[in-house]
Amino acid sequence: MTVPSFARLLLIAGLSGWAARNASAQQAEPFEEPPINYSATQSNDRATAINAAFQARATEIRSLPAKKRLQWLLDEMGVPVESQLFVFSKTSLQRDLISPEAPRVLYFSDEAYVGWSPTGAFEVAVFDAKLGTTFYIFEPHATKEEPLLARSGDCLLCHSRHEHTPSLRARSVFPDLNGEPLSGSGGSNIEPSTPLAERWGGWYVTGGRDPLQHRGNLTGKKPADFEGDAAMPTRNLASLDGVVDTRRYLLKTSDVVPLLMHDHQVHVHNVLSTANQDARIALHRWPAMREILGLPKDAPPQGSCVVVFDSQAEKILDALLCRDDAAWPAGGIQGDGVFAPAYAKTRKPDAKGRSLRDLDLRSRLFRYRCSPLIYSQSFATLPKELRDIVLLRLSSGLRAFPPSPSFGHLADDERVAIHEILTATLNELPKGWGK
Repeated sequence: MTVPSFARLLLIAGLSGWAARNASAQQAEPFEEPPINYSATQSNDRATAINAAFQARATEIRSLPAKKRLQWLLDEMGVPVESQLFVFSKTSLQRDLISPEAPRVLYFSDEAYVGWSPTGAFEVAVFDAKLGTTFYIFEPHATKEEPLLARSGDCLLCHSRHEHTPSLRARSVFPDLNGEPLSGSGGSNIEPSTPLAERWGGWYVTGGRDPLQHRGNLTGKKPADFEGDAAMPTRNLASLDGVVDTRRYLLKTSDVVPLLMHDHQVHVHNVLSTANQDARIALHRWPAMREILGLPKDAPPQGSCVVVFDSQAEKILDALLCRDDAAWPAGGIQGDGVFAPAYAKTRKPDAKGRSLRDLDLRSRLFRYRCSPLIYSQSFATLPKELRDIVLLRLSSGLRAFPPSPSFGHLADDERVAIHEILTATLNELPKGWGK
């Protein structure tokens, strides 16, 4: 893989120091051991399917003009251009290509994430049934013998910090005039509970309106430059014309609604990836534990294995049901209206026309607060034992009157609607669903 010179120097320096301090650190990570064997296992995901279909045309595809090459990749990944987001903080492997004047763009769907810095390589994250989140680089200057989408271990330098599982990251930082995070200023991963006023530092945000407050669109010399009334004029932009050269990109916007959706999806995908790997590791260890306990070979998982399932099932339900979401501003959030129709193209309505992909945007993101990522491959390919526990707890929690505290944030009619929608639209419901 070829990366820009500055990024390459940083990468070499970082790897050298990291290797000197932790010669066996990678092998110590649970995902690098059986049964996951993350780096040593051949992936089987959307990127590998694209390689199989298009490797013979690699030279032709790499020679396309940059924007056409991007559009080709989005089309093959099934990623809508309407999801476009701009990041101008230097928080990527190709950091030397990123600045407030030349931001990186991100696009996403339920199954893939694509990042691109003009003149640079494409960065791709997809999901493997066993491995979870997998990372690829599409390098336009690679030789014809190299994979069109080359799996990248370098991405794990930053993308293995969510509970020691390969994962996605959405950061809010305090960028200086060049997009460099201010030294010692902090910054954090965006979580569902992160107040909107603390989100999107280092991102461009368009489509917002008063009284929405956030840290987007701003640079400064100290964290105080990102707070208060003085920052308000740059918080609400209709487009990025005049801010960046939008001719280099597919759209002129980084709309607030896909930003909110991106925050939600990154969190849910990370929770699912961690749960997937922890459950597979627990099941891998169960036979040895079963033998120690002197149980028959057909004995179902018990003990620590069940503890892992219980813990991860609760985390999945928390994420799917938007339990800890931050409060929205009075009057809701409008956006430019472009993302919602694109997002609705894959909606799965029930007989009453209701869908989990219906947006609310008045006081929350979804009208029915159960994430549509429950239909995703990341959820469908969880170990059956864990998936069944999640769904049976979901069914009983949605039908309980009065609700338990874990479901109390959902109104009675909303819980009923979610259960009816899932009953009509979700495949392979477990025995006991709705009973």
